[in-house]
Amino acid sequence: DKVPALISNGSYVDAMAVATLARDGDYIFSTLMQVEKACLAAAGNASEITKAQSTFWQTVIAKLPPEAFHTLRRFYLANGGSSSGGEGGNNAVNLLLRAQRFTDAGATLAKRGMAEEDPREKHGVLQEASRVFGLGKETAFYKICTDEYVELLKDQEVIRTKYGATEVAPPSTSVTATLVSVLHYAATHVREQHRLLSDADKIAKKFRIPDRRLWHIKVKAFSESGQWSNLKILADSRTKSPIGYAPFARASIRGKQPASEILKYIERIAVAEERCDLLSEAGMWKRALEEAIRIRDL
Repeated sequence: DKVPALISNGSYVDAMAVATLARDGDYIFSTLMQVEKACLAAAGNASEITKAQSTFWQTVIAKLPPEAFHTLRRFYLANGGSSSGGEGGNNAVNLLLRAQRFTDAGATLAKRGMAEEDPREKHGVLQEASRVFGLGKETAFYKICTDEYVELLKDQEVIRTKYGATEVAPPSTSVTATLVSVLHYAATHVREQHRLLSDADKIAKKFRIPDRRLWHIKVKAFSESGQWSNLKILADSRTKSPIGYAPFARASIRGKQPASEILKYIERIAVAEERCDLLSEAGMWKRALEEAIRIRDL
């Protein structure tokens, strides 16, 4: 009974303190609504509504317990916080920005952007998330990640337009998935193969994909899509393989390639024990036995 009495007297801070002490969510929320109502009532005309709303948020942040802030934030998010342009979502972001909680504000926008289906709207929301992340020193990493994701989306769109196909680079959050899609597409579009492989290398370079990771991606993508000639070209390139030749051999074994092709990769492996294991994995028992005897003699 204390909370309604305090609210009726305009003692909102005391009412919130009592509601918080009692851990009564209903009273916390009802007190918040009364505080907002009082702030908006002080606005003389429509032009002062925005200022009154800011006063309400500042009161919640500076004068009320943390429980009031979190309750209001959850209320906003539950009422349009995930939809682009929703009033609840905008209010949640504005509340967080006023409290200088840049990580949470940026994350709220980023989540909304990720859920957005319209490409232009998605880009716009994510760029706003990047701007918000740029407001805080501790959010620099999040800004970099958001910026790179926006760039990836742009590159995916460019590639789809270039080849006139969605499947060449479906929208995704992963550079690796994009590379795999481009490489897979090269398997069924031989005339465009050179350009596709070149585009994959450009994407990898732009997003600083380490050589080892890129080679593993190529080996997996080539073997999955049956591009055995491109796998051989990769293994025979002037650049020394940063992943060795065991992945090439295993890919060929799983792809049920001729023994002669598998052996070409196994014979380039320096470690005798690894050669023996791969020969056994390929079912080349006689060669595996010979290799085992050689190891024993050493």
